[in-house]
Parts: sequence; structure tokens; C-alpha cells
Amino acid sequence: MNPGGRFEIVGWWLSGGRTRLEGWHVVGVEQRQLDSALRAIRVKAWRLHLETPGVAATVPMLRGVWGAALRAESEACYCRLFEGAESERPRYLMRPAPQVAQPAPAVEFLLFPATTNVLDDRDDEEIAWTAWDRACRQGLGPHRHPFRISSVAPLAWDGSALEPARRQPGFVLEDLPWPAGTEETPCRLEFPAPLRLLRQGKLIASPTPADIVLAALHRVCALAGPDTDPLWAARRYWLELGRAVPFEPWQGRRLDLVRYSGSQKTEVELRGVAGSLALPAGPGPLSPLLAAAAWIHIGKGTVMGLGQLKITA
Repeated sequence: MNPGGRFEIVGWWLSGGRTRLEGWHVVGVEQRQLDSALRAIRVKAWRLHLETPGVAATVPMLRGVWGAALRAESEACYCRLFEGAESERPRYLMRPAPQVAQPAPAVEFLLFPATTNVLDDRDDEEIAWTAWDRACRQGLGPHRHPFRISSVAPLAWDGSALEPARRQPGFVLEDLPWPAGTEETPCRLEFPAPLRLLRQGKLIASPTPADIVLAALHRVCALAGPDTDPLWAARRYWLELGRAVPFEPWQGRRLDLVRYSGSQKTEVELRGVAGSLALPAGPGPLSPLLAAAAWIHIGKGTVMGLGQLKITA
């Protein structure tokens, strides 16, 4: 028995993988690899309430002006957060706040520090907020209307708003509670924003649990870093779990996003789908991966809030 009071037995499971028994749950090496990857991802999320007189602000618009301000403040920080440095995986995303969030408009701003050490990333966090202040002065739209951040509320792991503050410790993605009952409770995976999953260069019009699982695993590995190579190498295991989950056919529609690209100097169409998948028997052992995906998003265009997953009972 370990110090936490849980029995741990290491042996070989039917799949050929090494397992441990914690309480009554058998956990294989693949699950431990996932646990380690989720432990390496820290989320810092805020809800920004804005005043944007004269401009109907959008997430791509806010992302553009914040990115330009961030680059002006620090090229090095811009490289780490906005471009993702050597990994080329941006360490942030923006998404619209829920419609119930008042006062409107409001946007949610998420950072994924490259280290889980709260002290190591404070400089980048401070520069990111300095860039927001600079973006407010620079303004939005073709006429550069200044805007204001009226309040900033950190978000807890369950999405609830905390006391207003710019500094916060955030939370790691390991051991997030499942938000829709138990792992066996019927639930629905909802994608209100465009979901852009590609197979051989073509948009997947009717995603399945296996498609979502593979995209979520890819996103986790990208944010957690090179130590996740064994986890990605074991993706067939997770694919088989995704294929084994009972589900009802995808219910959705095409939903495309058109945005202006400053680098390409033209409008760019981002094709996607919006809809939901019902899991009548719940997600089973996929719950940790899917719970994490609700925060980090999946597919193409995550930095603009695309691929957001909402889990409902």
C-alpha cells in the first residue's frame, strides 16, 4: 500500500501493457503516460470584460491587435507565446466568453506556460498583460478605436469566475473532475465553434469519438513537450478505446469562419463543422483526455477559439 492509502500492483494486463491497480481501477502504462502529460500542462485562464465603443470586436480582431502589441513589447516573449518557439505550438488561445457572461462583450484568454513552475513563467505573464494594455491604447478596427478592459476575472478549473485579478497560479490538467456525472453517465460532446479536423487534407464532416480522441491526444502531446513521445507512439491504444465507446451519429452542420490575415493581406476561409456527439454510456476511460480537451481545444485554429469542446450531461 502506498502512503496515500491506495493499493498499487504492477503486472501485465491482457493488452500486454504494464498496469497498476488503484482501488478497484486498473490503470495501464498508457494511462500513466497520459497522466504525466496532463500534469505537465498548466492552464491560466481569465475572462476579460471589454468596452469597445464604435467597434464590434471579434476574437480574430483582438488576437491580431494583442499579438502586434506583444511583439512590440518583447520579440522573445512573442516568439515563446504567440509562435511557440522551437515547437511552433502557440502557448495561448482566445475564445468568446459564454453568452451569460456580463457585462458584454467578454473574451476568455488562456495561457499555457512552457513550465509548470509558477515562478518561472511570471515574466512572460507580466509582458502578456502589458501587451493587453498597449493593445487597448492602439485600438481596434481600421480607425483604431481605443478600447478598455473593464474587469479581469481568473477562471477556476470548472470554468467559474473567481475574484478579479491578473495574477493567478492556474491549474494543471491532471485529475480534472468529469463535469457530467460519472464516467458511465450518458453525456454529450458539443462543439459550438467550428471544429476543423482533417484527414488526408480533407475536412472530417461527421467526427466520431475516435477522431476526437486522436485530435485531443495530438494537442496534449504538442503542449506537454517532447517527453510525450511514448504517449503519441501509443496512439493506437487510444484510438481503439475511442472506437469502442458507444455513440450516436454526429448531429451538426457546416460552419465556416472568414477572417482577415494580416500576413497574407487577404481574407482566409476556415472551413469547419459545429454540432455534437452523444455518448449514451459515457466516455469511460477517455474522461481525463476529454476533460483536458475542453480547456486546450482541438483541431486547427485553436488560438482563435476553434475546436472548443463543451461537455454536458
